[in-house]
Amino acid sequence: MNIRTRLSISFSILVSGIFLLFGLLIYLLAADHRLKDFQERLNQRVLITENVFLEKDSFSGEAFEKITNAFLQTLPEETEEVIELKGENTQKFQYEYPPTVQRGLLTNEVFAFREGDTQGASRVFRVKEKDYLVIVTAVDKIGIENLSFLKSSIAILIAIAIPIIFLSSYFISKRMLLPISKKIDKANKISATNLHMRLNVYNPKDEIGKLAIAFNNLLDRLEESFEAQIAFISNASHEIKNPLTAIMGEAEVAISRSRSADEYLESLKTVLEETEVLNSTINNLLQLSKVNAIEEGALFEDIHLDQLINAAKETYDFVNPENRILLNFINGSESNTTLISGNRHLLKTTIINLLDNACKFSNNNEVRVGLKASTEQIKLSIADKGIGIASADLDKIRTPFFRGNNAIKIKGSGIGLALCERIIDLHKANLEFKSKIDSGTEVSITFPKNLP
Repeated sequence: MNIRTRLSISFSILVSGIFLLFGLLIYLLAADHRLKDFQERLNQRVLITENVFLEKDSFSGEAFEKITNAFLQTLPEETEEVIELKGENTQKFQYEYPPTVQRGLLTNEVFAFREGDTQGASRVFRVKEKDYLVIVTAVDKIGIENLSFLKSSIAILIAIAIPIIFLSSYFISKRMLLPISKKIDKANKISATNLHMRLNVYNPKDEIGKLAIAFNNLLDRLEESFEAQIAFISNASHEIKNPLTAIMGEAEVAISRSRSADEYLESLKTVLEETEVLNSTINNLLQLSKVNAIEEGALFEDIHLDQLINAAKETYDFVNPENRILLNFINGSESNTTLISGNRHLLKTTIINLLDNACKFSNNNEVRVGLKASTEQIKLSIADKGIGIASADLDKIRTPFFRGNNAIKIKGSGIGLALCERIIDLHKANLEFKSKIDSGTEVSITFPKNLP
């Protein structure tokens, strides 16, 4: 069952229930009013009967009969009687009344009763030291007929109103849901080949407009991610294919004819260099994929950042013994000054990557590593005097495989900074770059203290 039908049925049930409730209340109020109104008329008939009885001695028999016929016989099925109360245990009545009604008539000065459709009223009055009981009964035929007509009218009107309400709510809900239906049709047409398509937003302030805006924002993110994925695959293929092509070309040249030992050695060196580039690219890709998969599952521990920097430098010294990295801080001067919470392996990988970039793009010139701690944060800075980064490229260097024009000739995978960026984000830290062409680059990482 679709939303349109559910809305129609729910609205019909709700409105029909309200109509039924109002109809029932109107009927009950009308019925109560009829009873009270007819009872009041009976009370008036009792008073008339009483007055006629008191004044009957003043009229002749014929005149008294005319007055009685004129005033008393006006209600449907009306009966009236006046009996003298003699204090007997068994009082004789002219008409038959149920036992409970008889007790009420004899024990109450004023009494009203109802038996089926018949209503009655009585009153005790005293004349010449004698007590008399006036009893009047009648049936409110007109009131009952009107009440029956009202009940039938309410039932018929509700029976007619229910399908009208359902049809009206169905067409109204169809009209109200039409924009959603159109958006669904258009959304179903959006695929990987036309991610640029967007839903129309007619009223950005209503719920449908907000839904369309949210969906368009989702498409923006998907399109951006899709394009980044395409670019990533294209660049990764390029970065992997180049060393493989170089290795295959060098091998083909080497085996094309007999060569000297020195020539074979030179070819093997070339193959080894290209293999190292390929291995670095693949390792960085695997590491980046691993970090993206870790998310919140990374194991964090308390780390002294100064000790971790020293360990990273010792590891990098084996890779590049000719580096000129200078550590401008005193290791372990205060035990808790550089204490952070993080993943030791990932942070060490980040520091080694940044040290390698600083040395590589400065041709192993001097690289200064600084560490400053305050009450709220710890800042690690790595500054080199290398080729620098163009201001137009500062926002692009975090993109995988992006390389500036002045760095194309320097070997590298182009993934290191993207990997560093992801690891820093995982640690809720901030990575910043300051650079100027031919003047060097300074990379800084700001860690907040007391990380969760």
